[in-house]
Amino acid sequence: MKKILFVCTGNICRSPTAHAIARHKIKLLDLENNFYFDSAGISGYHIGESSDARSVEVGKENGISFAGIFARQINKKDFDNFDLIMAMDQGHFTSLKSLSTPENHHKIKLFLEFCKTKNSWNNEVIDPYYLKNSDFSKVFEILEISIDNLITKLNDE
Repeated sequence: MKKILFVCTGNICRSPTAHAIARHKIKLLDLENNFYFDSAGISGYHIGESSDARSVEVGKENGISFAGIFARQINKKDFDNFDLIMAMDQGHFTSLKSLSTPENHHKIKLFLEFCKTKNSWNNEVIDPYYLKNSDFSKVFEILEISIDNLITKLNDE
């Protein structure tokens, strides 16, 4: 089983959206025994909170449930327990490298770059938190494409 962790700043917008989409996709594809997904934040600002209501609403519009997903902060054990740690932007990528040991650096990937997702965001998933509601839909769309690419790539390995 491949274990993948999605990481953003507070674990309430981008990473839980990726988590929810991925969980939904593997269920539809009957690949639940092949993958385990989770999400975490670099910061502990929102520990225990539900995902941002705007992310949840876009998910709901697309048939994706965020049930059971609550914000948590990344911890040292995550670097040993996960096969891939997917950073939503370059800042997360840099933070993850500094939080982990050199032996685990190979597990840390910039999400859009690793998934080879065509995008205009310089391989970073933009943070919609302070943007317009419509930006949550844009983030959802790029994450959904990336998750499809990720599952195909990892399932073929």
